[in-house]
Amino acid sequence: MRRILATFTLAAAYAATVAPAGAAADPLDFLAGRWHCAHTVGDFSGTYVERFERTLRGRWLRQTYEFPATGDQPEARAEYFIGFDPRVSRVVRFGAHDNGMYFAMRTTSLTDTTMVFEYVLPGPGATATWTKHGGREYTIDGPSYPQNGRTVTEHHDCRKA
Repeated sequence: MRRILATFTLAAAYAATVAPAGAAADPLDFLAGRWHCAHTVGDFSGTYVERFERTLRGRWLRQTYEFPATGDQPEARAEYFIGFDPRVSRVVRFGAHDNGMYFAMRTTSLTDTTMVFEYVLPGPGATATWTKHGGREYTIDGPSYPQNGRTVTEHHDCRKA
């Protein structure tokens, strides 16, 4: 009984500290909708579609990726949740891919036009910078990692559909 009461008390305290959905401008609102993206990683380049939609009482954005099949890779899908935590003025993002990969990250810098994410899982160290270019375009630079004996950096350019 004490454990149930403690859990309820913690949940109520958390709910009281998080702004209600729509209460203030959310720095992620511009992402809502469908996006067409192009990306390069080393010598590879391709396109994909992603969608952001509000979920869980509007407190989170659900992000879905759809990567088409390429010559040597099957179609791929991924789902993420991304949200702003006003208690610590930080954006968090976590999700999984249908190939078994998973990632969790948090912002270390957040401005009106940029979010610098630090990867927390599966291991710390990598970063990716999301840069907003008006309300209909954003880019992602990073992370960087070794691939085929050299270091490559991901670059994504996304435009609202």
